[in-house]
Amino acid sequence: MRTIFMTEDVKNIVENIFNGNLAQSRVSNGSIAYNNPNSEKILLVDEDDGTQEEKDLAEYLNIKFYNWKERLVSKDDETFEERSKLSVFDSWVESLNFSMNESYALVEKIDEEVTASQDIDSSTIIGKITFLIQTNKIKNLDYYISKIRNTYLGNPQDIQNSYGDTIKAYIMMGALSYDQEPFMSQLGEVVVVSCNFRISYLNNALSYNDTQVEISFDGDDEYNNGSVVGTTKYLTMPITKFTWQNIFISKAVPTAERPDLTGYAVSAISNAKTFTFYDFNQPLTMRINDLFWRCNCIRYDGVVSAVQEVNIPVFIRITSNGHTYVYKDVIDQMEKVFTNNDFNISSITLKGWGKKGE
Repeated sequence: MRTIFMTEDVKNIVENIFNGNLAQSRVSNGSIAYNNPNSEKILLVDEDDGTQEEKDLAEYLNIKFYNWKERLVSKDDETFEERSKLSVFDSWVESLNFSMNESYALVEKIDEEVTASQDIDSSTIIGKITFLIQTNKIKNLDYYISKIRNTYLGNPQDIQNSYGDTIKAYIMMGALSYDQEPFMSQLGEVVVVSCNFRISYLNNALSYNDTQVEISFDGDDEYNNGSVVGTTKYLTMPITKFTWQNIFISKAVPTAERPDLTGYAVSAISNAKTFTFYDFNQPLTMRINDLFWRCNCIRYDGVVSAVQEVNIPVFIRITSNGHTYVYKDVIDQMEKVFTNNDFNISSITLKGWGKKGE
């Protein structure tokens, strides 16, 4: 069954991101402990007497989330003609004026891009959050949205769909934009701001985070009863893209009785790996950079270079699905791409080690 996310479901996801279980904790009068991993403690300073108070960021913003079906209050004295002149959003904002001591957020599902397949459960939900918030809180909200964006950027999240299945989803928060000038209401001086968001998911699919890639130029780790002896020789770095190829060498094997059913027999298998990355200022990247520039140079730090070994061993350790795989390779190609007004892009291509007796 394909996953179904209604507007109410999307609202609950967004509310959980911002508030954690704040609503449940308040309803239970504190018997349910408040838990919100995205929030943090902030220091509030009273402008009148200078007193300081430490408060949870989400509790301070005090945002109540709604979806498009909700109305905060009803206005029985409003005529049909008056209601018809107001847009849904204007009516929603007007109804907020009858509530006190809270900020509000309207969560809308603007569009949904669905993969046209019966057996691939994938979709991208595009939504919008419209905040009605006090002007003195707007800087804190701007900071909180930026923090949430950085937390979820490229980090797949476990989300439960309508059938109780857990799916992996990427959540992207947009920038906060100002929709209206500040105005006075019963909530005080407030401003209407908004930000877009995107939720992309592919059910039962692995991602970059499910496979750990480690590289060593100093040999494989030494183990004692399954534990690394000393400091590990493997290092990691962010990889923008890596391609892994298992290449099977085969030849046709015709059969005497059925020449129309020619088969193939594999005589060998080879492996090729290509890693692409930015020149981050990290130990592994700096090690690769030094190796790259030393190749073919005639002097190194003012000293005439000695004859270099051209067969450079590299060890790769892959951790995936609870298993660890180690490969011994040789560098086949190294490349750097420099573009004016852009970041350096490097790549290294490895192939299986083939020297006899090593």
